[in-house]
Amino acid sequence: MKPGETSFAKATIRGTFWSYLSVYTGKLLVFISTIILARLLSKADFGVVGYAFIVTSFLDALNGLGIGPALIYHKDEPETADTAFWLGLAVGIGLFAVTWLAAPLIGAYFNDERAIPVVRMMVLVYPISALGNVNAIYLAKKLDFRKKFIPEVSYAFAKGISSVGMALLGLGYWSQVWGQVVANTVSVAVAKIVNPWKPSLRFSRKIAGSMLKYGLNIVLLDSLANLLNNADYLLIGHYLGAEALGVYTLGFRIPDMVLTQFARIVSEVIFPVYVKMKDNAQNLNRNFVRSLNYVSTITIPIGLGIALTAEPFVMTFFTDKWVEAIPVIRGIAIYALLLSLFRNAGSFYKAQGKPEVLTYLTIARLIILLPALWIALMRTQSITAVAWVQAGVALISGVMSLAVAARMFQIKIKDILVQYQPGILSGLAMSATVLGVLALLRQAPAPAQLLAAVASGIIAYGGALWLQGPERLQDTLGKILSALRGG
Repeated sequence: MKPGETSFAKATIRGTFWSYLSVYTGKLLVFISTIILARLLSKADFGVVGYAFIVTSFLDALNGLGIGPALIYHKDEPETADTAFWLGLAVGIGLFAVTWLAAPLIGAYFNDERAIPVVRMMVLVYPISALGNVNAIYLAKKLDFRKKFIPEVSYAFAKGISSVGMALLGLGYWSQVWGQVVANTVSVAVAKIVNPWKPSLRFSRKIAGSMLKYGLNIVLLDSLANLLNNADYLLIGHYLGAEALGVYTLGFRIPDMVLTQFARIVSEVIFPVYVKMKDNAQNLNRNFVRSLNYVSTITIPIGLGIALTAEPFVMTFFTDKWVEAIPVIRGIAIYALLLSLFRNAGSFYKAQGKPEVLTYLTIARLIILLPALWIALMRTQSITAVAWVQAGVALISGVMSLAVAARMFQIKIKDILVQYQPGILSGLAMSATVLGVLALLRQAPAPAQLLAAVASGIIAYGGALWLQGPERLQDTLGKILSALRGG
């Protein structure tokens, strides 16, 4: 491997490791808290909170007007950070005020008045998070993901502990809402301790204009992406009500905690790394293709594993109270897997200074997804059908994104497909093994089924990967260990 590729691999792996550790140290507690909350709260409670999460998902795209990526992309100057801070704070306050006023309309859309106070309280997170956004963004820009680990873990711990504590006090769905507010407050405080940057009163119109010009493309893209990511929630909440939305929310949350978060983390880590090599197109293209191998090797077994073990997993941790979530988890696991395989293309476009390409691709996906979801829901009244429609559209749009990247940047399709081959073949071997084990243990308790399936799946996947190329596997593991030691 060439020196440029080695440094890229180390930077990406090291950053991904610390980002992934930050998420999943906290996500472990959030997972435990989800188990507890699923037993303490009703399906409808999850659905009511789901209304608020739908709203905040859309607002997340507007929060900061794309200033975060713009701050990473622009040169590191004190006045740039100050300008970014005041822009972000103004947007956070504006989002809170507008949403507070619009809350009755949101309640009317979902035919549920409970959505009004819940949404109003949830959007309090925007002015709070704006106070610490620049502190966290600078850590990402410097590729200091080890320090970024601390506020992110603090957020997850605060959310889990406060939500469970308030649920035990009998606060119902409010426990999750207040948990979100508490977590954001703690995260901001910790970010300011870890990176004690303070804004001055400086504000540059020129810098603001440049950042907004770059960021608005990101905002438009993120807005469309959030519409894509929440179209299922919008339709289910409107047509099927809070209980169906609650089941779908829990079913979605499990793959999201693992795969979607992993894809987001890799994208977050790899974007500033790509930006640093944007002036060397050949090196950037080579490392983009290489990254597909790293991502697919990790995400394929996780996605297939979640889908295959959904039943014993739910019966072990959530009981038969949530049995309706099993087919949803299966569909969403495949959806999340497909998204993870193709998501790196987004960071690649943005690093090339072409975020508008992502906008066009997202519009195309939206045109396919919205009517497909509506038809599936109207004909079946089934949240399972919605989940599998998401998976199908993710496949179509992902292939389209890679095809456009290959054409625009003169990358051979063959070079891309080769990177996926080890993970796909090993995943097929793992799937056959896990299905066989589950069939043999059909009458065994759910925990025993889950443990045996996971253990046999790991062995089968690792063995198949080794048989395809022990040198490649050894090289990948060596790079991971080297990056971690060097970190």
